[in-house]
Amino acid sequence: MEHIYSDYFRDKSKITEKRTQILGIVLHDDAENMAAKDYIDWLKDRAREGCLYKGWASIYIDKDTCYWFHPIDYIEWHCGNQFANEHYVGIERCQSKINGVLSDRQFEEIEEASFKIAAKILKEQNLPVNRDTVRLHREFFETACPARAWQIHVNNSEDSEVNRERLKDYFISRIQTYYNQVKIDKTAILR
Repeated sequence: MEHIYSDYFRDKSKITEKRTQILGIVLHDDAENMAAKDYIDWLKDRAREGCLYKGWASIYIDKDTCYWFHPIDYIEWHCGNQFANEHYVGIERCQSKINGVLSDRQFEEIEEASFKIAAKILKEQNLPVNRDTVRLHREFFETACPARAWQIHVNNSEDSEVNRERLKDYFISRIQTYYNQVKIDKTAILR
């Protein structure tokens, strides 16, 4: 997988303030056909136009690329909820549009890449993999996100606590398979 880092990793300037604490991750489905690299210019344009307030995540991922837009130790605008934005790292899974450019099987490859990144972040933050650290966007805001995953893994069932836990438990089981394999790189760029 290719890892691309934005200029925010080299520059002193950042979009937001530092987080007081990272409590976990939120897995998003972008509901678009854009690949991770497509978000590079899209986010630059959004920043240039002064529109980042409309939302952004720290990480954009597809099966081949992980675009690190902003260091994870800074607040994001990814959940429409202040607490979630301040305490949870957003991982945007790209090309998740239902009936979009990818089949379900192809999208599941992107999910696997996102689970690896989630495992790495949780391990580096010394956090366990559980229902408190692995969260859904719809837990914090009225949204269908993660809609593609909901359709595939919960058969588009009603939005209930039981179904939310079913999807989270699936995410947790997949993230856990990578968690113990993560080797923490102390020399890596601070994310």
